[in-house]
Amino acid sequence: MLRQITDPRDRALFWLIYDGGLRCQEALAIDIEDISWPDRSIAIHGKGDRPREMFFSRAVGTLLDKYLLTRGQPRSGPLFVTQRKARLPRRADLTPEGYARLSYRQADTLWKKYTPDWDLHQLRHTAISVRAVHDYTEVDLMRFSGHTSLRSLERYIADNREAAKRKARDWERRQR
Repeated sequence: MLRQITDPRDRALFWLIYDGGLRCQEALAIDIEDISWPDRSIAIHGKGDRPREMFFSRAVGTLLDKYLLTRGQPRSGPLFVTQRKARLPRRADLTPEGYARLSYRQADTLWKKYTPDWDLHQLRHTAISVRAVHDYTEVDLMRFSGHTSLRSLERYIADNREAAKRKARDWERRQR
């Protein structure tokens, strides 16, 4: 479904959420200055204002580049913005050109345009669950998702029968 999205902003936003297992609010809070292009990393301001670093793939880097090119390659300000200039006076987070930071409500509306039967937060759940299947440890998943306790990760790991089965078989082989 993500491959069907053609709008550069929407494609970059939703792939970034998936690639980093981000909460939508975390992705929307990113400023361009938070991105380290050489390291392909982003300083994330997580839930409870807990900082963490997210590493993004080359593919997502390319999508971000394409999106920022449509905006004239700005060097600062909100990463994801509306496509129309804000009406003044406005108390929102604006770029120097007058575009407002994209809100959660706006992002959710965009997501429903592409996937009417999916909740936007399910994209994050899918990203974490896929990694749980592919041998991420609990510690890896906590770092990836920004969770601070294993208990909060249980919903991603518990539903992951195939990963649990594979780990049990690996354990069995090591015991021989």
